[in-house]
Amino acid sequence: MARTPLHHIVRVRSSDDLTYIRKGLMDEVVVNANQLENSIQSTAACLWRSDLPFSVDPVLWRFQVPAWSRNAKGDTKRNYQRLGQKYSKGTDLTLGSAPLLDAVSTDAQWRALAANVIAYQRDRLTDVPTQLELLADLRELHPARLMAPALVAFSTMVDRINRLMVESAAATAGKPVAAQIIVPFERLIDGRELRKVVSSIPIDGVSSYFIWTPKVTEERLLADHELFISLLRLITSLAERGVPVGHQYANYSLFALHEVGLAAATHHLGWVDHGEPSEEQAFMIRSCQTYIPGVRHCVRYPEASKLGRQLNADEYRERYCECDFCTGVFKAGDHPLDWLLESRTITMKNGRERLTPTSQAVGANTWHYLLSRRLEVQAFSASSPSDVIERDIERASALNRGGDASRLEHLATELKSA
Repeated sequence: MARTPLHHIVRVRSSDDLTYIRKGLMDEVVVNANQLENSIQSTAACLWRSDLPFSVDPVLWRFQVPAWSRNAKGDTKRNYQRLGQKYSKGTDLTLGSAPLLDAVSTDAQWRALAANVIAYQRDRLTDVPTQLELLADLRELHPARLMAPALVAFSTMVDRINRLMVESAAATAGKPVAAQIIVPFERLIDGRELRKVVSSIPIDGVSSYFIWTPKVTEERLLADHELFISLLRLITSLAERGVPVGHQYANYSLFALHEVGLAAATHHLGWVDHGEPSEEQAFMIRSCQTYIPGVRHCVRYPEASKLGRQLNADEYRERYCECDFCTGVFKAGDHPLDWLLESRTITMKNGRERLTPTSQAVGANTWHYLLSRRLEVQAFSASSPSDVIERDIERASALNRGGDASRLEHLATELKSA
């Protein structure tokens, strides 16, 4: 059994996400800094209501990829303009006008950026509107941790910059800070490059590590043994330093690594796994997919209906999903899939029609997904991965999903060989 529970963090990327922040459904909230700039009033109000610990992800790396901070006209978005101004305070830098590695030319500038990032996290939520400050019994909004900024580590040159920023961040904070480690796929699977990344990461001045491996979907992770071993090696090599290790975009398979060193897991509220690439993604219409805890991944609506529509409340809870949302819908006399699989037809610009979830289905799937992830975190906190996965193999088999049972068996085998 794990010695300590897996720390469960939920990422807030938009104002819509604030609806789902509830004590008991997560242990902590992390807010993207661009979202804080986009809606500081509603974010502050949510954090006051929830009383949950929180932190702020500075997302400095997004200025490394200008498409993130620019609108369709090529201008810097207003929330990124405000963020860039705060991060570049006291320098002659203008963030967002060019890729960050082209805009910043000296170590002194990198140190100044890191110092400003720490000051931003520490002070930004004190700048709330006066009318909210008049409310009674409000806690002071101090982050549970301060996070050093980081860039996507495409090269050893970036490794050096990241180390420099961690050191500057810790000096500014006057205490150890959380270090972000963003390892691109190409370096993750190259043993020599991965060792360079790990050796560049400081220990002094660091309270925790938060890793992110862009483009690594769960399916890709389970399909590639060498990739799985590389990620495992990254986590264990950092955990062996005696510093807690978290993952910034975790999933079921990563939760299973709790026993071998993963102390914290963060996920956002989007239930379809895109591997969290570091490149800006074009706007996409939501696809008709839903998360099925019985198989631990998403499937499309027709297949989900085939798997769960004929199940009664007890069968559904045993095989398909046991979350409070689904249980509550059954108690109210409805079938959860009536809510989860609701769709509407929209007409695209090219004249083609496409099905997409209704707003009710989006809300239902978000609650269902969040509650299901919470149960997964609790399961891996309370039992060994082998016991948890064995139970899930039985559920997948009960749904007559031999391929999904085999998928989970493969994960169990990978963990045993770790």
